[in-house]
Amino acid sequence: MLVHITRHGQVLPAAADTWSHADYPPGDPPLSELGNRQAQLLGEHLAALGFQGRIYSSPYRRTVATACAIADVVGVDVEPAAPLREIVKRAEQMQGFVGMTGPLLATVHPRVTVPGDFADQWWTTGAETDADVEARVAPFVDSLLGGNDDVLLVGHGASTGGVIDHLLRKFAPEEIHEPTPGWNCALTTFSSMDSLRMLTRMDTDHLPEDHVTSNAQSRADVERSAIAAS
Repeated sequence: MLVHITRHGQVLPAAADTWSHADYPPGDPPLSELGNRQAQLLGEHLAALGFQGRIYSSPYRRTVATACAIADVVGVDVEPAAPLREIVKRAEQMQGFVGMTGPLLATVHPRVTVPGDFADQWWTTGAETDADVEARVAPFVDSLLGGNDDVLLVGHGASTGGVIDHLLRKFAPEEIHEPTPGWNCALTTFSSMDSLRMLTRMDTDHLPEDHVTSNAQSRADVERSAIAAS
């Protein structure tokens, strides 16, 4: 079994000429054109690897859109999974947030299959730490291990980081380190055959260099900022 993990594609920034809160609720923006392309390229990469498993996605708009773009390429279904949701760093950031309900998610794309026990209010309202996020993704990830089918988990910087750290704790805790830039649609892969091991980490080889971003910033911008701050 292979466990693939990716962060959503680049998000369209909020601006008068892109999208408005009248179209999308605060905190739940869509993907940019580049974000959709990143997801498509990841889908092509997974198809080349022979991926025919199940895709689980955070229920946010940007993650579901990423998962569905990948699903279109590989021809599998997408299941919303609340544990993969975004971190809440400040409780006030969720004021006015309205996430998509199960019935609404089911209308987003023909490949979306909403589980019967999906809660309509699936988002976090209180502030969380990275440790809190890891604790909430851990039981969900553990429930998937040991199966026969490969899976792809589509989340956010914090939730994908929590999944990776949780899996590393199982066999290589010394490899857990401070968070690094979460490149959009980068691929981290673990194999659970025989013993759990990491095959790739934040791999971006399937993306052209000008498609490697961390939200609005290119890789070059992120690296320049890191140098300036050091």
